[in-house]
Parts: sequence; C-alpha cells; structure tokens
Amino acid sequence: MRVYVVPLAVVTASLLLTTGCASEGEFAAAPVTFAPGEEILVDLSMKPSNVGGRSGPFFSGYRPQVSFASAEAITCTIKGPAHGEPFAPGTRSTVPIVCTAEVTVDSEDMEVGVLEGGREVGSGTVRL
Repeated sequence: MRVYVVPLAVVTASLLLTTGCASEGEFAAAPVTFAPGEEILVDLSMKPSNVGGRSGPFFSGYRPQVSFASAEAITCTIKGPAHGEPFAPGTRSTVPIVCTAEVTVDSEDMEVGVLEGGREVGSGTVRL
C-alpha cells in the first residue's frame, strides 16, 4: 500500500474544481516559505565541465551559493545523493538543500541555480 502526501492547498483546490465550486484559473498558488535549516527537496542537474560546470564531483556537505527566483543567492548545504555517492558533473539527482536564511519559493517559478564564483554550475527545480 502506497501512502501519498499531498499539500492541503492542492487537495482543497482539487475538491473545489471537481465539485464545480470554482473554475480553473481561479487559484493563485501561494508561495511556500522554508525556515533556515529546513530541508528543501530539489531535482538538481549539475552542468558538465565542457559547458561551464564543475571539473570534479562533490559530496554531501557541499556549500555553494544557491539562487532562488524570489531572493538573492544565499549559502546553502547540498546534502548530496543517497548512500554517500559523489554527485558528478553532468548528472542529475533529487537532493535535499538546507539554507542559512529563510527562502520563499513561488509555486509558479520554482527554479534554482547553483553558483560557484558567480557562475552557474548547476540548476534545478524545487519539489513541493
């Protein structure tokens, strides 16, 4: 038996649409705020080195600057792929990111950029 966790706002909107109490397009999804230290799950792709990415892999604990659409770049810790495996340039994985400051993610623009020295070495999308 699988158990799915769905945010209450999504369930409410779905019920209102299904029952005809609201029409599609009536809902503006609210932004989601993550407190400092709270995990943010991100589908992350690291650029390969031949297109400006890192030349080597990183492991859990990597602390780059991360840019969110709704805020300036802040220092975050990327916990890395499961089982302590390296995250190599040119690969993709779903990883938790923990930031040092509060982050607000707009549900219509959930893009994330991973920066080193001001250049983007990876990008991804927040999973809500």
